[in-house]
Amino acid sequence: MAWLETHKVHLAYAGAAALALWLATFTYQYVRKGKEADANTALALLNKPADKSGKAPQIAAADYLKVAEAHAGTAAGERASLFAADRLFAEGKYAEAKARFEKYLAANSTAPTAPVALMGVAACQEAAGEADKAVATYEQIISQHGSSPEVHQARLAIALLHEQKGRNDQALRLYDQVLQAKPVTVWRVEAEMRREQLLRKDPKLAVGTVTAAASTVVTAPTNAPAKK
Repeated sequence: MAWLETHKVHLAYAGAAALALWLATFTYQYVRKGKEADANTALALLNKPADKSGKAPQIAAADYLKVAEAHAGTAAGERASLFAADRLFAEGKYAEAKARFEKYLAANSTAPTAPVALMGVAACQEAAGEADKAVATYEQIISQHGSSPEVHQARLAIALLHEQKGRNDQALRLYDQVLQAKPVTVWRVEAEMRREQLLRKDPKLAVGTVTAAASTVVTAPTNAPAKK
């Protein structure tokens, strides 16, 4: 009791400080949740119903950018920024898309979506005719994000560039690496398809190779960013 009497003023200050901290934290979380909800709503509203043919209208990069800028600092705003970069690439604006992908990476270098943005940067470099830079970026994905699904996509992208340069043996090695991945994914199936095409084009590579079975039909190979 004597101790309490001596320190009651300090205890009162401490209690007031703790209450203020709790109120500040509660207010921040409440406001934060409200901002995230607003951002998610704005992003969702960009999706329009499909027309009579069943085709949904394509969302323009500018619309994604509006959401990203209006809701900066939110997770939905960051997603809108990444979607905008993807749409800029699809619109053929490779320099702008690359800048957007790089801006996203600067703010989300450790996020699970970082390898997706790196794939975008590499695709933009490739589209601009900077094959060596694209290979370096694809290899960065492999070295820095070894457990991400984009690693297989990066290997396939590098392999296709090797084929274009006539380095078929290097391309085959990368296809074989993707084929070793488990479980079976679309990238593994595509690697099998490309591998078979390569061996038909360059039969001497078939000596000593082992073919992996795959039955899924995939689309023609491309190094463009995967569609959402």
